[in-house]
Amino acid sequence: MKSLSLPLSLACSALLLAVTGGVRAAEPAPTEGFHGFIGAGAAYSPTYVGAKESRSHAVLLPDLRYRKGAFEASTLGGLRYWAVERPDFQFALTLGADAGREDHKVKGFLGQSGSDRLRGMGKIKASGELGVAGSWSGLGLPLNFELKTALGKQGHGGTLASFGSSLPLLASGPLELGAEVSLGFADTRYLQSYYGVSAAQAAATSFKEFHPKAGLYGADLGLSARYKLSDSMSLMANASYHRVLGDAAKSPLVERKGAPTVLVGLGYTF
Repeated sequence: MKSLSLPLSLACSALLLAVTGGVRAAEPAPTEGFHGFIGAGAAYSPTYVGAKESRSHAVLLPDLRYRKGAFEASTLGGLRYWAVERPDFQFALTLGADAGREDHKVKGFLGQSGSDRLRGMGKIKASGELGVAGSWSGLGLPLNFELKTALGKQGHGGTLASFGSSLPLLASGPLELGAEVSLGFADTRYLQSYYGVSAAQAAATSFKEFHPKAGLYGADLGLSARYKLSDSMSLMANASYHRVLGDAAKSPLVERKGAPTVLVGLGYTF
């Protein structure tokens, strides 16, 4: 399976959430049964978080959902149990996945992923993640949060959290514009997996040994646009900027602390 870099996965999530909704805009009467969004597009993004090199490639944008009562399954959010769904507050238990990271270039169905600069660092395997997510809009602006921890030690083995908000900028006729901002925090296990260099990894590469401390590790700012061609077809675009912060920014793996990601696509809502 092709791994998505963190900025690209966040851009995809922001784009799909803008179209289909999510913890930011839970519906008073959620749609039951099978529904969702299918699309395809092109993206320009770093080969990994902190890389100097970026690439253009095709992306698939599927958000297929099945809802039965408080239970929801989707390709975007994994499995969710909506414990609370009020107009001003939503809270869910979640079961999802982290795609991991390759340590070299890999050819896939949609093009290349990974970077040869990381050769010798070892692959970070995909892993399941258990957590909670929600949104509170008591102040008039949605405040979103997510906390998740890895299941087992096959992948990053850590815990991470994100806090952010979204702001509708324009909703005029077929055109919708929105902005999103978020901050990411993580423990030492997660940061060691993605930004650290162990003694064994230092011996196998040219990187110096590095052990980041827990804390703030990234910030994201994004703009999303959707233009409705019909009731079911839409053109979409997302431009985002990811900034590596804290100890993660000091990692020898990080060549560039800030980088943009651009994503455009066409999709069908059903």
